[in-house]
Amino acid sequence: MSGLVGPARAGTVAVTGATGVVGRRVLTELCALGVRPRALLRPGRALPVELSPSVRPVPTDLTDTGSVRTALAGVRTLFLLTPLHPEQDALQLGVLDAALAAGVEHVVKLSALGADPAASAMVLRQHGRVEAELVRRGIRHTVLRPNAFMQNATRWLEGAGRFGLLPMPVGAARVSMVDAADIAAVAARAIVTPAHRDVAHDLTGPAALSYAEVAGILAGVLGRPVRYADVSEEEAAAAMRVGGTPEWAVRARLELYRTYRAGEAAVVTTAVADVTGRPPRPFREVAAELVGGGPPRAW
Repeated sequence: MSGLVGPARAGTVAVTGATGVVGRRVLTELCALGVRPRALLRPGRALPVELSPSVRPVPTDLTDTGSVRTALAGVRTLFLLTPLHPEQDALQLGVLDAALAAGVEHVVKLSALGADPAASAMVLRQHGRVEAELVRRGIRHTVLRPNAFMQNATRWLEGAGRFGLLPMPVGAARVSMVDAADIAAVAARAIVTPAHRDVAHDLTGPAALSYAEVAGILAGVLGRPVRYADVSEEEAAAAMRVGGTPEWAVRARLELYRTYRAGEAAVVTTAVADVTGRPPRPFREVAAELVGGGPPRAW
């Protein structure tokens, strides 16, 4: 953690996506470093109770440039995260416009592994376009490109627990999933450490796992057999539609799964350890916590 600046020199920090799986962990990490961040929340949303004493909530409509500019008044560093959206790049570029107008000096953007304006998957193209704009506009920035979140396993637990099945349309693909808490720890240090400005970090877990191996780990923490089923894209799409996933999101997920099958998510990096000074957590440990089988983590 050498090179950290004090909370006063870090300046006012604003966090978007503040109630999500990564954003709320970023707030926790910043508070632990002595920073009192500003959380930009959708109107009507509230902070988790445990964060409220140290975090200033600011109702903000991210689709309204004026609302964002007002929310960012006096902010030095912005952590930029928005949820999966059919026009995510346009949404984030609007936020960047407001950030520049408000005088924000540094943007830490949560991107995605493989982000590229020419990528085959929509989500990766969107992130790639925003990354390119950060450079083009000359904004001091840090880009974090995590692989798939380990916390995505929460979507699989019901099927694994009730039916002993993990169906995915990815063949023998290996994916170096990363813990959201590790992403947040890197983000917090990028916010308060000048050495991490104008750089990009590809964030992965400690190993690239096949989904058969993931199923085996889930079996261990659930205490029952779990089998990986390599299903077709059509079967996966039908299941997503039954669950209420909109058509654009079905297509977006299938595109990402194709990148998995192509081997594009199997890379393993040392970035988490390089930035935080500790190794990334293994999926087995995170999975145990997700099903209540491990020690609580101070998030």
